[in-house]
Amino acid sequence: MLAAPPYLPYLLAALAVLLLSWLAWRRPDRRRLVWRLLASAVAGISLVLLLFPPTYQRALDPSTAILLTEGYAPDSLHSLLQNLEPRPLIYTYQTEAPDAVAIPDLYTFRGEQPQIQTVHVLGYGLGEQELQAMQGVNLIPHLSGIPTGIASVTWPEIISLGEAVTMAGQYTLPSAKETTLYLRAAGQAHDSITLKEAGRHTFQLRYTPKQAGRYTYTLVTRSDNNTDTLGQVPVQVYPASKPAVLLVSSFPLFEFKFLKNHLGELHHKVALRSTVSKGMYQSEWLNMSQTDLSRITPKLLRQFDVVITEPQALQELSSTERAVLQRAVTEDGLGVLTIAGEQLGSRTTAFFTNFQSKRLSQQDTRTARANWISNSIAAAIPASPYTLVNSEAVSGLIEEQSNNLLAAGRKAGWGNVAMTVVPQTFSWQLEGKQNTYASYWAHLLSSVAKREVKEKFWQLAKPQIPQLHQPVTLKLTDYTLDNPVDAPKATVRSIVDTTLTGIALQQGVHQPEVYEGTFWPQRKGWHVIESQGVEPFYFLVQDSSAWTHQGIQAKREATLKFATQQQRKQTTSSTAYAEEQVPVIWFFLLFVLSSGFLWLEEKL
Repeated sequence: MLAAPPYLPYLLAALAVLLLSWLAWRRPDRRRLVWRLLASAVAGISLVLLLFPPTYQRALDPSTAILLTEGYAPDSLHSLLQNLEPRPLIYTYQTEAPDAVAIPDLYTFRGEQPQIQTVHVLGYGLGEQELQAMQGVNLIPHLSGIPTGIASVTWPEIISLGEAVTMAGQYTLPSAKETTLYLRAAGQAHDSITLKEAGRHTFQLRYTPKQAGRYTYTLVTRSDNNTDTLGQVPVQVYPASKPAVLLVSSFPLFEFKFLKNHLGELHHKVALRSTVSKGMYQSEWLNMSQTDLSRITPKLLRQFDVVITEPQALQELSSTERAVLQRAVTEDGLGVLTIAGEQLGSRTTAFFTNFQSKRLSQQDTRTARANWISNSIAAAIPASPYTLVNSEAVSGLIEEQSNNLLAAGRKAGWGNVAMTVVPQTFSWQLEGKQNTYASYWAHLLSSVAKREVKEKFWQLAKPQIPQLHQPVTLKLTDYTLDNPVDAPKATVRSIVDTTLTGIALQQGVHQPEVYEGTFWPQRKGWHVIESQGVEPFYFLVQDSSAWTHQGIQAKREATLKFATQQQRKQTTSSTAYAEEQVPVIWFFLLFVLSSGFLWLEEKL
């Protein structure tokens, strides 16, 4: 097929203008003649340009490209284009944009465009696997922020029965539209928070499971009668541990007696030592063999997980006994809880009682309202005239009003030391509030007692929330291996399936006791990873549409890390020219306006 001669559009335009001008000139009415001739010229030229659109040369930089990813802002693209001359090439990956070339695969893109040396990335960025295709180019990120909704969220994967599942995070609200977050368990909303102001809000939701087992809760948002599920919250609840308790008091106390009997009924190992007179002690044992309690020794303390005492008893210990008790905390992980009345401690007991406090009452006692489970009714209890002050160095265990604490704890080496200013809780038992009493002490003991040290265990390394068809990194720590020759073997399966998937484990370079492997889940639901001699580890795989902030954050972090670690190389700028067609819409509008004027002018 022969191409049209280059002079043909000009010839046709000239003929069209002459014909329309002659028709306008020959009319007897000489009014508006100049306007008719001008409209005739415009109509003739625009009609020809509609059929033969003109082109122009645009300067391009073939060595620079803009890559638009999910979440890019058109304003950011416009601003970047104003600062880049000559104009770079524009591509899109897993998103859409006008006047941009879609890329189905980044490796294909690099193969077809080897001349590209610099890539400006807009949007949320690229994942770790995708960034491997961008090796060898200078990647410059212009990333978008986290969108509306969940910005971050955390919760404990494993808890003991009686502990609360505490879900904390941040939620971004774009406008002052009332939005409510619900933590739903067994089809019912058990805790909620309502957000009313625009901005980023910190939230915390809690729920206390009633039985041990594996559970899947959900976080739900409601706004304008629209309800959306943000994601699932998997939690494994283990039976409550029964720590062995040593009670040490300076004289017989009802508080210690009631606590000894309560713990004994729950089958805890309990020993009680009360000072009768100097050097003479009254000893009692429950659910354990009798042992010598007259001196605090390392051998004695190795039989217990937590020591409960009071300031005067600590002072009456010899310096050697206090040193033994302190080493048991810092080196062996023992927990020590001090029950303080009017006397909060002294310099000799500072390791165990050094908590910041303030006096609230001039009376010997006051009534406080204790709270240790979110959204529960605070329980009234007699307390000392002091309160413990909240700070970054301590963690609150029992709360009261005005951000003050009735009990607080802090880490001390491998163990914990804690103090409470509630000297008597047996009044709850006398009032028939057995559940309140049991819950209070279960919470305190689980917070302070020695933690079980595992020599072999699995962990979920990343991501925080496993998702369908996305890589999951699982980590095995084994402190028992001595110069292993072969890496341990491990298999993963869905709990509703019997198909085993083996994963290859790679030993850590700097931590030889740690092995890591990658698993690609193909179905949703609970999975378990198993290896010989190690307790099975369960994790939940969710749909890729859940917790969208996780994928966005992962892409942002991976892109920024890639851009930071890459070695910038010198690039050579060049200019190329591309022939682009002038949009025909302009010629169409000119033709419609000019021909419309000629038609209307003839009718007047």
